[in-house]
Amino acid sequence: MFYVLSSHNIYALERQFKTLPKNETTVIINTLNDKFRKQAEEYCKTEEVRYFITESDGTAATGKNSFLDQFDIDNIPYAVLIDGDDYLTPRGVKRYRKLSEQEDAPDAVILINQVNIISSDIENRSQDKNRLEDDINGQPFKCSQPSTVVDWDALSKGALISDNMSNATEKDVEDFCAYIRNLQYGMGIDEISTRLVFMSRKVIPYRFKSLTVGEDTLQYLELKNAHDNGKIVMKANDENNPTYMYDVRISGIAVPESHKNNGRGFLSWMKTLSVEIENLKAHNKLHNTRVPLLEL
Repeated sequence: MFYVLSSHNIYALERQFKTLPKNETTVIINTLNDKFRKQAEEYCKTEEVRYFITESDGTAATGKNSFLDQFDIDNIPYAVLIDGDDYLTPRGVKRYRKLSEQEDAPDAVILINQVNIISSDIENRSQDKNRLEDDINGQPFKCSQPSTVVDWDALSKGALISDNMSNATEKDVEDFCAYIRNLQYGMGIDEISTRLVFMSRKVIPYRFKSLTVGEDTLQYLELKNAHDNGKIVMKANDENNPTYMYDVRISGIAVPESHKNNGRGFLSWMKTLSVEIENLKAHNKLHNTRVPLLEL
């Protein structure tokens, strides 16, 4: 039922099993790092955890699609996906297991008010490749809920780019504003929410598109369109009582990509994702609706 997608940090992989039951968990090892592949395989063998090594091209989308492939092969009704950097709380393990036993379980559960683990020096360390192998045990951290302070209207004016990125052009600011307006419209909820955790087999056909960053946002919007058209049932879980912890300190590609070239890395992947969202809008697949809340 539980699937861990792991690509780079052995300490984070070991942390998964402080809460996850080993006999109910499958590890998908999807990495270009030979050292980590060997570490992860040895750990899974020693701890008798089911695992598969899947072909990687370095993108998160390929790894997540390999999870969908395995979910399909396993032929089980529900799956819970945990990114390798992150982990489920004990409450999350209990609640998602219980949810899978309900006859009226939704086909997709996304998170709002998600809790992040962050460090004060994340910006300085964002392009340090060594961070991907950092021992997280004993590292200082604090928790935040950045989605709860997002002001969509303020963001849509573009000051975040114009005031903080000296090399941004007027076109960059215009593109960012259009991107935010589409997200504000299409998300259908008050907070940024794209993390899909719990899912039924109906989600399997909704593949992740090969984007540098934002493949989960695009899949979420596709699933939300399916929900609005009555093809699946989607619910949102309020993470003020956390089920899932997102560890930004050792996050994979999004953080370093965003900080490349004095922030132009963010503009690059944002514009690519924005084109995809515009395409959804052109095909009437972007909806200003709300995802109903779930009580776990």
